[in-house]
Amino acid sequence: MHLDRRACQDYYCSQLQNGGSYFQGVSHQRGYGMFSNLFRMISPIAMKAGKYLGKHILSTGSKVMSDVVSGTSLKDSTKARLKETSKNIKDDILHKLQSGSGLGESYLDLAHTLLHLQVKITKKNGSNIATPDVVAPVNYLLNTLFSECSITLNDKQVSSQANYAYRCMFDALLSPKAVQESLLTAGLFFRDSPGKIDATEILNAGEGFKTRYNICKDSKLMDMIGALHFDLGNQSKYLINSVNLRIKLERNKDAFALMSASQDFKIVIQHASLFVRKVKVAPSILIAHETALSRGAIKMPPRRTEVKSFALSSGMQSITIPNAFIGQVPARLIMGMVSNTAYNGDFSNNSFNFKHYDLSYLCLLDGNRMIPSKPYQPKFDTSNSYSRCYMSLFTDLGRYHKDQDINISYSEYKDGYTLLAIDLTPDLSADGMHDSVLRNSNLALDIRFSKALPETVNLIVYAEYRNVIEIDKNRNVLTDF
Repeated sequence: MHLDRRACQDYYCSQLQNGGSYFQGVSHQRGYGMFSNLFRMISPIAMKAGKYLGKHILSTGSKVMSDVVSGTSLKDSTKARLKETSKNIKDDILHKLQSGSGLGESYLDLAHTLLHLQVKITKKNGSNIATPDVVAPVNYLLNTLFSECSITLNDKQVSSQANYAYRCMFDALLSPKAVQESLLTAGLFFRDSPGKIDATEILNAGEGFKTRYNICKDSKLMDMIGALHFDLGNQSKYLINSVNLRIKLERNKDAFALMSASQDFKIVIQHASLFVRKVKVAPSILIAHETALSRGAIKMPPRRTEVKSFALSSGMQSITIPNAFIGQVPARLIMGMVSNTAYNGDFSNNSFNFKHYDLSYLCLLDGNRMIPSKPYQPKFDTSNSYSRCYMSLFTDLGRYHKDQDINISYSEYKDGYTLLAIDLTPDLSADGMHDSVLRNSNLALDIRFSKALPETVNLIVYAEYRNVIEIDKNRNVLTDF
């Protein structure tokens, strides 16, 4: 299909609402010889390579002289230091290849970014686990193996996701049943049985634990692949060329990612790959985008997420958390409570066992206004009166009038899946495609329990914001947060 260059330019420039005439340049220009372009391309590369090698050679020579002064023979020192330098250069080249570059004509389709891992579980001394050893990874290991995910565009950090494992687990738990039983199983998601989430003995364990145990027993290799949960991956716009993307993942402790009655186990990553889809854009579109960029900036509208953790001390029954959110008001919140021991990592406690702890009252305080106007007041005793809390997962997550289910039944809700949602948008449409007016405020959390907390608890709060990332013609990255 032929794309008219002028039509493409008019299409994108009209979106800026300030288009105008411009100089296109002459159709032909005299060059400077057959090999001039090749020479100009190679010269800066050769200069950089020369500086890089010269730096390593000087460093190697200095180390050899130090070794000779300390008594090492010149021959042995030279051989050892050259071997060390060679390894460092290879490591630098490998790091450069893996880090990639945004230079070129290709755009990046971040919505289809895939993480591929091959891991196995061994004993801490490196030996394979045997049949008597009962150990299994926590649910959705592909992503819960990591504690933090940070995204950088052209050295500008646009996302730093602490509590990354909880962000991924919230997304997975609130997915439809069909997704959990198909797509997410490639990432080792097998739903834990309600009431048995902390069980680590095969006879008493739930179906999810048993399935993951059979996959990893005898140190078998676990092959996993799935989506990476980051803000730019949740929007459909391509990332324009000449923007370097860097993704950094930090691992969780083995005690967080494994479930066992023993502590003599660790996770070994055998292979890791990140698949990023590149899109080759038609030249007419490239020219049109550059023309439009000369008059305005690209705007990318990710749903920015932030996962906070608030510690609630044992023995307390009424807690007010002041200044829980200062500044921009989130579009919506999802909340759940886990044991502080499990949150910090413990082999015998599942980090994703969201207990109710006899919650009896919860609301947000925005000045003198309560959100919701009638606070949640569940009763988790024999009366099982928690229908409003359960229904919030449908009404405040935009599932109520849609054919999207949540794979948590009413009876299962209180046995390890106690999550609450609050929509904070003016028209209660946090899942809508339109934007709401951004508002700043100071939100507090008011929580009460019918019984004193038996242990220190961490309140996990998943906050979702509506923000914009801008990229100008010089590929400078700007954010409004």
